[in-house]
Amino acid sequence: MLSPTIALLISIALIILLVRVRAHPGLAIFVGAVVMAVLVVPFDSILSLMGSSIWSLQTLRLMIIVASALTMSAIMEQEGLLAKLAGEMESVGPRVALHVIPAAIGLVPMPAGALVSATASRGLVEKIGLTPEQATFINYWFRHIWEFSLPIYPTVVITSEVLSISFPSLLKTLFPATIMVTVVGAAMSYWILKNVRATQGKLTKSVVGNVFRATWPILVLIPAVLLGLDAAIAFPLVVVALALQRRLRWSSLKWPLKYGLDVKVLLLLYAIMLYKAVIQDSGATEALISDIQMAGVPFLLLFIVPSFLVGFAMGMGMAFAGVVMPLLMPHLISSGAVNEPALFLAYVSGMMGVLLSPMHLCLILSSEYFKANLARVYLYILPLFVVIEGIAVGVYLLGM
Repeated sequence: MLSPTIALLISIALIILLVRVRAHPGLAIFVGAVVMAVLVVPFDSILSLMGSSIWSLQTLRLMIIVASALTMSAIMEQEGLLAKLAGEMESVGPRVALHVIPAAIGLVPMPAGALVSATASRGLVEKIGLTPEQATFINYWFRHIWEFSLPIYPTVVITSEVLSISFPSLLKTLFPATIMVTVVGAAMSYWILKNVRATQGKLTKSVVGNVFRATWPILVLIPAVLLGLDAAIAFPLVVVALALQRRLRWSSLKWPLKYGLDVKVLLLLYAIMLYKAVIQDSGATEALISDIQMAGVPFLLLFIVPSFLVGFAMGMGMAFAGVVMPLLMPHLISSGAVNEPALFLAYVSGMMGVLLSPMHLCLILSSEYFKANLARVYLYILPLFVVIEGIAVGVYLLGM
């Protein structure tokens, strides 16, 4: 059998290669997990690992939570709640709305959601007179601020389940990342908009009420989970409540349920948990750390390089969390305690890889919608990457 370190690197390279040739991430991670298992795990244990992974409580919880979150987002989109939300935001003023619309729509986890917010913001972009690249940056950046911490996002859910960290504990560790990327992004927006004159709006009671009516599922869900209600119960309950509140018939539920129970997404979640099981069973993490120490590589890079490279190569938060978090788990969780600085650095590095990735569907579709030059969009994103990664490294060094 091969060294666990070599087998791990082969599996990661294979996953990245398969994604690059446009294989679905779920299939890519599943193949990577099986190949690694064949290389380092006794043959009679492979089928056992595959079976135990699909029936484990963690896997079932993960599937229930993610499927419910996606079903909820599909219902909200189908019922026009997101369009209503964007319309209400325009009344608070063009410059504020330009940021609030993608951030508000970003509360709902949905693939290519930046295209929804781009469509809603187009009139504001034309009114203010932004270049296509500026419009793409603002829409894309503020659409993703919540994926850094909120437990409605599959990336956060996967991190919680893989590391066995409660949502309140995870939010405590990661919410500063949302604040950080929002502040840094706002600084760049201020520079972009500093010479733009736009009318000021008002935040009236009617606007607040309409926003609440458009977003109440999320405003109920997040506090419920953070106050201790099991997410595997809270998510389905909110979906049922939303369906009842909208008086949806079975015919209206078919598409949201099909969207939430997408076989490809379920395969991805299963593949992630199988990959975690193979890594744990093979001792790959311990072998990798030992080899890194023998090679004299700074330990700091362990939390940066794999996260960023996998995130950049895949352009998908769920895939990054599923591949990297099992690998780093022994160094993020020790004796039941969370290594918060290390988790913060690893998660931020992975998400920055995702945001910079040319594979990221939101970036591609936003650029195409506004007819932006993608290379020029990177001129706005890259300086923020340097600042954010520098802050994350500083947090890690100060916390150690």
